[in-house]
Amino acid sequence: MRKLNLGLVWMTRTLLIVVTVMLATGPSGSVASAQEQPAPASSMFAERPRIDVPSSITLEEARVIIDAAVALVKAEKGRAAIAVVDYNGNLISMDSMDGNSRFWARFAVGKAVGAVALQVDTAVSAEQAKTNPARFHSALSMLEGEVLLIPGGTPLIVNNVVVGAVGSAGHRGDGDVRAVKAGIAAWERLRQSRS
Repeated sequence: MRKLNLGLVWMTRTLLIVVTVMLATGPSGSVASAQEQPAPASSMFAERPRIDVPSSITLEEARVIIDAAVALVKAEKGRAAIAVVDYNGNLISMDSMDGNSRFWARFAVGKAVGAVALQVDTAVSAEQAKTNPARFHSALSMLEGEVLLIPGGTPLIVNNVVVGAVGSAGHRGDGDVRAVKAGIAAWERLRQSRS
């Protein structure tokens, strides 16, 4: 009886292996069909059309803003994080200076997103806590965890259209506001040189 049971176990295992191999190879006997094999990388990218996403502010422009803001903060012997976002609040570029807490980077992005979302300086939004509390609290409620409505965030405006925003966090006093203004001034000079 024991021999019979061992024989059945052996036959069952063999049968399972054969069936598994047949299912994996399919009717043609190959391991994967041509349809399942990935195309070589070079032909895959050649066949697929390039998809562009609209850009309101370029990386070069964001870097000009950040570099000028960082230069001001360094000249004042401070530390800050500087962030530039597009018109949808998507981060384009950010620098966090040595010695900063990681939270300053989050604050900088929050200020930039707050400025682009409400289309005003975050200093103005901060004042609305007193003058227009419904707007202030609505923004915080709708954009929970995304915005920081304290001074240091400013929208970037071209021809009366908000194209993005810059935020600075970590430079003491009104240093964040000065850093943002320095960045925007450099950006405006760049734009004028191209006109």
